[in-house]
Amino acid sequence: RPGPDRPLQTCSCGRAMQIKVFYSPDASKSALLDVQPSDTVKAVKQKIIALHSPPDWANTALLSTKGSTDYLQNKKRLAQCGIEDGASLKFAYARNLTLMEKVELSCQGVKTDSYQLPPMSISTLPSEFSG
Repeated sequence: RPGPDRPLQTCSCGRAMQIKVFYSPDASKSALLDVQPSDTVKAVKQKIIALHSPPDWANTALLSTKGSTDYLQNKKRLAQCGIEDGASLKFAYARNLTLMEKVELSCQGVKTDSYQLPPMSISTLPSEFSG
């Protein structure tokens, strides 16, 4: 029962809300989406993908609150992520690199996430001596 020590709590669990999703490096490009607090992060991503097709190189999509680098998990519901009416989110396409892509980039001096190479043997002998 609400009182001075227990304020009235409201739940917007079933109410529609509107969020703004920025989907481009161009800060003027955004979409207003009507969503439910029970919608999943994946459902929001799918709405943006339908409006803004992925480039050929992309194999994943990321969604975060605008200004954050903590990405929201696909299976989470917007309410679980603390997303409320009027929230601004950032959508981006990305690429999960294969092990070989990480090795190639690393050899070119590009910093990547750490990775573990499979067991292998490396010979420093000229090719005519190996065999």
